[in-house]
Amino acid sequence: MKKITMIALATLVAAPMILMADMDRCVSCHGVDFEKQALGVSKIVKNMSELEIKASLDGYKRGEGGSLKDLMIQEVNLGVDTDAMAADVYSESRTPGFEEPSDEFIFQKRLSVRTLHKLKNNIKKADAKKDMSKIISQIKSAAFTMYTYDDLLKTKINFKTMSANKTKLNMDDILKKVSSVKSCVDHSFSEDEIVKCRVDFVNLAGSITRDEEKKIKAKSKANKPPLYTGEDAVDMSKYLKTIL
Repeated sequence: MKKITMIALATLVAAPMILMADMDRCVSCHGVDFEKQALGVSKIVKNMSELEIKASLDGYKRGEGGSLKDLMIQEVNLGVDTDAMAADVYSESRTPGFEEPSDEFIFQKRLSVRTLHKLKNNIKKADAKKDMSKIISQIKSAAFTMYTYDDLLKTKINFKTMSANKTKLNMDDILKKVSSVKSCVDHSFSEDEIVKCRVDFVNLAGSITRDEEKKIKAKSKANKPPLYTGEDAVDMSKYLKTIL
């Protein structure tokens, strides 16, 4: 097991998420492959689709459910992202046996899910005209955090090859891209899989940064003072080409 720093642990404790790290609590009642009726009364999770599992978790989160709701509400009422939890449970129910994931993978997935879950909610609530700069700042900050904590991700990123978007991104475009990355993370069950998702997110942040650089250069060029072209003016064009 890899050792997780105290800073990383503090980040996770600040906003609890039930993910693969806590799957042992699930299998103790539902069975290693989710093939049992919990306490003899629940549905057999192995026979449920991912959407059905999510619907049940959402119900518990709202305080609804069957005879086991009092027990289950405790499992999903701490800021749980039911998309990620449903994906984890569904995957485990289709995977024979139970293998505890590494501390490193637990940390990376939990960090990504927590960050993207919060970012998605912020984008949904944002005003397209007033809050675009704030959302962009949050995306860049989240990408920087992912990059900082993931050594494997660093080997997959090349900032020099990142380019500006061909078309202007609006808030809906950004929400779709962030939602796509989050769905990718939810359905990642290895370090290699989760890195692919994070590469897409860092590339999104990189393209947004290139967009900003492009705007800054255009504004700077537009604000340049006009060249004197009157009598006795010196032709500076051949020098300026090497500067601009």
